[in-house]
Amino acid sequence: MFKRLFAVMLMIFALTVMTYAQGSAVKSTAQGSGAIPTGKVAIIDSRAFGDGIGEMKKQLDKLEVDFQPRFKELEGLQQQLVALDDDIKKEKDLRLQQQKADKLQTTKRDFERKREDFQQDYQKRSEVALGPIRDKVLKFLESYAASRDIVVVFDLAPAAQSGLVFLNPGTNITEDFIKEYNKQNSAGAPPEPAVKK
Repeated sequence: MFKRLFAVMLMIFALTVMTYAQGSAVKSTAQGSGAIPTGKVAIIDSRAFGDGIGEMKKQLDKLEVDFQPRFKELEGLQQQLVALDDDIKKEKDLRLQQQKADKLQTTKRDFERKREDFQQDYQKRSEVALGPIRDKVLKFLESYAASRDIVVVFDLAPAAQSGLVFLNPGTNITEDFIKEYNKQNSAGAPPEPAVKK
């Protein structure tokens, strides 16, 4: 479940990145000289940033460690809800069934409140931890694209969800972008994978 929540949060981040990127693209076009620029179109998959961009991976790992106890608590509450629901279905005594149903409702409210608090706190902390990195990545993306004569960069994550029909693999700059970003920001480069002996 934590991986699902993490994936959802990562998607929110990806959409936020694209929102900012689209906003700056619109702003750049509006301020242009009126001539239509010529250049390349590229695709980037921002879903790979969480594992590929060293600085981002460090912050995401730290968030995961920080939020792990609260996530475990939510998992425990969810297991209690399932167990209570099963107990209610098996209970023959109507009085005990009602008591368990009341406990189920109380536990459900507690779970929902804690889940909402968890999501809000996670989102706030993510914004604080990842916001500066996101801004740095976008700034680097602008210079990366400009140096390679790329005039438009689409994010693959939302494009794939909206029914992307065809993608020439040569237009995907994700790996090269991450490699170049990590090279320029070497303090945040991800560790090399351990070689199995």
